[in-house]
Amino acid sequence: MVSAKIRAWAARRGYRVAFASADVLGQVQDRLGRLSADGAFAPGFAESQLGGFDYPDSGGRRPARTVAVVAVSRPAWVVRFDTTKGGVDAVLPPTYVEYRRLFEELRLDLIEALGGRIAVSTLAVPLKSLAAAAGLVSYGRNNLAYVQPFGSYAQLAAYLIDAPAEDSPRAIGFERMLDRCATCQACVKACPTGAISGDRFLLRADRCYTVISESSGPLPTDPRPPSPDCLIGCLACQVICPENRGLLERWPTSFAFTAEETAALAAPGRIPEGPLSDSIDAKFASLELTEGVPLLRRNLRRLLELAGPLRHQTREGRARQT
Repeated sequence: MVSAKIRAWAARRGYRVAFASADVLGQVQDRLGRLSADGAFAPGFAESQLGGFDYPDSGGRRPARTVAVVAVSRPAWVVRFDTTKGGVDAVLPPTYVEYRRLFEELRLDLIEALGGRIAVSTLAVPLKSLAAAAGLVSYGRNNLAYVQPFGSYAQLAAYLIDAPAEDSPRAIGFERMLDRCATCQACVKACPTGAISGDRFLLRADRCYTVISESSGPLPTDPRPPSPDCLIGCLACQVICPENRGLLERWPTSFAFTAEETAALAAPGRIPEGPLSDSIDAKFASLELTEGVPLLRRNLRRLLELAGPLRHQTREGRARQT
């Protein structure tokens, strides 16, 4: 009973899981292809965000018989950057830290739970669309995936299981919105760039500051970062969302960047090789970030510009507040 074993494994770990037959992958690919052809996405969005996926049916691999989609609760991470004026705490949203490592950890753990005799391979496909099709998530009006009872702070992973699942459902739809979203306009009002609309389902990606902050070009002066706490991305719509009330967590990392390291990161140009660059590289390596260091250095410069003297706090001052 493959599905029973996977459900038991997920329950022990505190995960959520759903199943679908392998042909759902073709449905996801076709669905996104039609949306792109119909002009539903912002110019360049499909190429930049949907171009790196590998669908098994088109990749020459024999499809496994079952797709398992897993959701894991994740916190946002707080990274401290010390400066000569004090310290600034920068937030990294949940899926930017140790993202790829978790995929492999889950896969190996799942293989062990299945007795080590069933092949399990990681899927590199649009996870939100797949999870919606499998019935694991619903969309918020902000186009983020919500998993009960995690809210939107969750990481998705998907695997091909080379065995049939006894209760694999058919795909049940790609645009299942949370019931609350029918009347709630909280995220529409909170979005500082107008990326979330009350009159359409898809996000206006060209206006979304998360997409802007992930782009490789220079950051525009307008729009300004909607949350000066975020090193990348924007959490405005998630923090305000009633579905997330009481669910969102922020965890501190185990280290801080020293004032010397922060200055080196914020300065333009290449950081000279030596103990300072080695220390910086080691700290970024421990985070296993999905985005490259050059992009984060650019964002850090903007964050420090916006922080200002009121945002800088000494460790003593922060301790007194807590």
